[in-house]
Amino acid sequence: MINLLANQNKLLEQMNGLIERQNQILQNQPSTTDREVFVNDIDHDEMRGGFLVTSQRKKLWNVQINLINEFARICKKYNLRWFACGGTLLGAVRHKGFIPWDDDVDIMMLRPDYNKFLKIAAKEIKHPYLLDNWYNYRRESDKTPDILKNLPFIPKELEKVYFNGTFISFPITKIKDCRTTMIEAPDKFINQGIWIDIFPYDVLPPFEDEEQKINFKVACELLTAVSHPEIIQSMIKNNQPLTMRPEQLKTVLQLPFRERGICYDHFEEAIFFRSKKVGDMREYRLTKPRCIPGYCHDMKNYDDVIYLPFEKIEIPAPAGWENYLTTAYGDWRKPVYTHNHTFDYSVDIPYTEYYRTSAFMR
Repeated sequence: MINLLANQNKLLEQMNGLIERQNQILQNQPSTTDREVFVNDIDHDEMRGGFLVTSQRKKLWNVQINLINEFARICKKYNLRWFACGGTLLGAVRHKGFIPWDDDVDIMMLRPDYNKFLKIAAKEIKHPYLLDNWYNYRRESDKTPDILKNLPFIPKELEKVYFNGTFISFPITKIKDCRTTMIEAPDKFINQGIWIDIFPYDVLPPFEDEEQKINFKVACELLTAVSHPEIIQSMIKNNQPLTMRPEQLKTVLQLPFRERGICYDHFEEAIFFRSKKVGDMREYRLTKPRCIPGYCHDMKNYDDVIYLPFEKIEIPAPAGWENYLTTAYGDWRKPVYTHNHTFDYSVDIPYTEYYRTSAFMR
């Protein structure tokens, strides 16, 4: 009997130890409810400019502002410059916060700062946040070395889908909150936590120097070789004119998708200089055939920075913000409704739980 009681007491001590350890683990895990609040009256719906802003949308915004603050913390620590751009800059100027119907955050960095951020962020960004770079994936059609086997996998049948419109096909980085869900594309291999977008701005034409013109053509070919290697392969096969030598391009094409992306990033940094124009390379290439100047901006816009109110925080904007907005939107003072990126999001349910239960995932 004494031995039985002694064994029972020992088991109770072990159980108490396990419970205490479990409590410690739970206390150390980040909660979805411990975020600082940066949006007014977050628990109530309201009308903003004739548009219904729900409490749920405010909570989405609040997660994104927390992501902005994490990004800003890193940039301040390492003296990196960044600016609001796109709809986020427009919202800051016109609404002193989010555009009422907007659901994402747009940030830009000039290429040298962007590349430095990528090197630093890998060690700075910790769970529950995640750095999701455009080329941190592996394609089934690639010969991927074992060292990259742990990267998210893109099946061959979905490559056309993901290299014709999603962020995997062009230079961009996202910071995501893994405790949340924001479905951008219905596939399980992508982390679909709520995100903010970070775009690199690269030098764009017109160029006065012949070497700069050639470098830009090389950059365009490298970017195509990253996302659409089949186009470059076809051009080589059909002896179409290319700026790079076919042997050079064949060497690039033999690299895995991620290594091609890194090669492109490094080249853009190497050719960056004090040009007249900068912008988002992908948007420039999409709009140029239609003669839309919207994503080709004056470098002088970024000579200095000012801070604008954005909900309950302030965000950096280019001193030439008015020139930027006029170039990007024309009559930017007139509100124009645009569609959301998603209607399926949650600040409480992790995307992994959504994957497990949703009927809409492939």
